Amino acid sequence: MILTTHTSVAIQCSQCGELEFHGLSLFAFSGKGRVNLYCRCGESLISVATRDRKYFNTSFNCAFCGQVHYLRLKRSACWGKNALPLVCPEVEASAGFIGPKQKVTQACQEREKSIAELASELGYEDEFENPEVMLKLLDHLHCLAKDGALGCQCGNHNLTFELLPDRIELYCDICEAVGVIYGENAENIRIFEGMTAVNLDENKTVLLNCTQHGRFRKAIEEE
Repeated sequence: MILTTHTSVAIQCSQCGELEFHGLSLFAFSGKGRVNLYCRCGESLISVATRDRKYFNTSFNCAFCGQVHYLRLKRSACWGKNALPLVCPEVEASAGFIGPKQKVTQACQEREKSIAELASELGYEDEFENPEVMLKLLDHLHCLAKDGALGCQCGNHNLTFELLPDRIELYCDICEAVGVIYGENAENIRIFEGMTAVNLDENKTVLLNCTQHGRFRKAIEEE
């Protein structure tokens, strides 16, 4: 009988959206009985704890709904032959996987979707005033985030965003800067897709892709 002692964890970060890969050894639970894995941005990804190394209490921060989900898993599920999905019950989608490295990598490739595809599947598309424009803006935003090209002049590189019917709003949680990406027409797409990086102005609200009334890249002081 072969006892597998190493497994792989792949999970999407709830803060920056990056898909993170980590190795997890059964021997890491000796003594302390808990392993916490973190994203490169510093956000907590998943916590695994055990008392007897037979059952593992697992909690992960969900990139889809923002909540923490809890699972109680047998050792054979975590250190087994197949990739175990870490499912978000709210949207019924896998935020990550645990299992053999090859199986986990394959599962991630099959589920990899752009933010636009995910927004469409979750029904956000029906809420947009101009779905075609908004989905293209989301795709480019996803590319910028993957390239590490989103940030704020205050030094924060972990921006959050909110989807609204006619725009996307980027937020800096440190200095409260805001970047507004309008999704009204094709010109908004052209301007935003021409950007290779986005840096918010510290403590200010900036219109990132709007030319109406000469407002493009004009910084507006917060009231």
